[in-house]
Amino acid sequence: MYQLKHLKEQLLAVSAILLNSIAFNANATATYDPASGTVDLPVVEVLSGGSSAFYNAQLRLVGNELELVAANPIAAATGQRNVFDSDTSSVHVASVTVGADSYYAKLKLVPNSNPLRFTLDQLVNNAFTGCPSFAQPGTTANSCILSGTITSDVTLTKNIQWILQQNVFVGGNNTQSATLTINPGTRIVGVGGSGDQAAFLWIRRGSKIMAEGTPDNPIVMTGASEAAAGEWGGLLISGNAPVNGCNEGVAVCEVPFEAYVSEIYGGNNPADNSGVIKYTQIRFAGSPVRQDEELNGLTLNGVGSGTLIDYVQVHEGLDDGVEVFGGTVQMKHLVLTNIQDDSLDWTNGWQGRAQFVLIKQAATIGDRGIEADNNEANNDSSPRAQPILSNLTIIGRAGDSATQGVLLRRGTGANIWNSVITGSPTCLTIDGAATFANAGVPGSLTGSLTIQNSFVNCAANFADGDDATFTTSDWFLSQSENVAGDPLLGGYLPAAGSPLTLGGAAVSDAFFTPVDYSGAFKDANGDWTKEWTINFN
Repeated sequence: MYQLKHLKEQLLAVSAILLNSIAFNANATATYDPASGTVDLPVVEVLSGGSSAFYNAQLRLVGNELELVAANPIAAATGQRNVFDSDTSSVHVASVTVGADSYYAKLKLVPNSNPLRFTLDQLVNNAFTGCPSFAQPGTTANSCILSGTITSDVTLTKNIQWILQQNVFVGGNNTQSATLTINPGTRIVGVGGSGDQAAFLWIRRGSKIMAEGTPDNPIVMTGASEAAAGEWGGLLISGNAPVNGCNEGVAVCEVPFEAYVSEIYGGNNPADNSGVIKYTQIRFAGSPVRQDEELNGLTLNGVGSGTLIDYVQVHEGLDDGVEVFGGTVQMKHLVLTNIQDDSLDWTNGWQGRAQFVLIKQAATIGDRGIEADNNEANNDSSPRAQPILSNLTIIGRAGDSATQGVLLRRGTGANIWNSVITGSPTCLTIDGAATFANAGVPGSLTGSLTIQNSFVNCAANFADGDDATFTTSDWFLSQSENVAGDPLLGGYLPAAGSPLTLGGAAVSDAFFTPVDYSGAFKDANGDWTKEWTINFN
């Protein structure tokens, strides 16, 4: 960690030319007065869960720390700004001017400090100054190439365009653990081919990714030309949380990944922590790696609940948007757009959580909004998949029988709340003897497969798959506050008079934000996709 005295020395060295008051939306977002030792932050957005508030703030240099001395509420602002993320206890200062140079600064909150104090975690020149030792110079301006396996802690910064040269792994398999930090506004481009040459970023068991974007400076992972789905592989994370798919009686279930059987995931730590992914776009992923095996935009293999995933968009993926292979991972604010296969897919016993999910299919391609399995080989394998999901908005497209809103099959459980499914040939399908048996019967459900406070509005709202012991229609309509009817959407947002705005219920689980509405959005004023996503309309 940098010591703040280094910043002080640097600032004092150029004090004669330093930092007049700088207006918000100018090229700098912080000013330093060496005479008083104060740092002024004219606009700070404080992120707390799914809400934000805006302040101007002043910090004072006290020894090797910065102490908060003033914070005054101001009106919400757009454009470049400073961001305090309470989830990660980090302050991101996009640009602070030191003489003729501009720097990104990251401050970390001192735990339990009162008044609040911060240390300097990073100070990075916003201009390109060359490639670090763990990368090779790229062929384009300001670019550096990543390749092979990273076995020490490294940081990817905004001043460099990072090129993934084929496969890039972080850490070994619970050995040589490393942390990959990705700063706000950083751009990562995959340029590999297919098969063994596919470009992807894989965080192995025991290692971490700390991808901390901000609303004004999201992290972007994308293909070289950004013209078609499947230009690169995607982001994969393997963790040590429980999965199914092993022989019964195995103490710790560890299984190979379906497309790369040499890569192992799973374990016995439900709270396993693989890091942070916030305000991140994953674009044009899904390149093939085997016959009929493409990668997903975001693959989560046995990832634990200690991992933070919030405000993530997967756009134009060739295979699935997000696929979850077991584990206990929890997610909020997902935007899955123009995915060519399934937008959200789970298998191998996922027992996690998700809230505020927008799925919007393209007009001409895309299979299912959700494809949900417990385990393909053994539908009753344990632990059984039973995620809890709330506030989903699934907007499908007209298509053939493979185009469905939600398919629940192969023994999966799920508890779905406050959701809306619309636009597909079929909204809801339950399939397979194990799935029906796990659910119980309408009027006497086991609690393992439920849906409440939700809306369906498709050409055909319900379909019954193989081995049905009850109808999907009876199952849906027997549960609390479900409606088969028009939810009155204006695009992906509730229109004026929409019943969605009053149709929700709080989920009795600490992970979930209490809501009184169904779907991913309260109303048009609550569009949390603004600013940080790529246009998907």
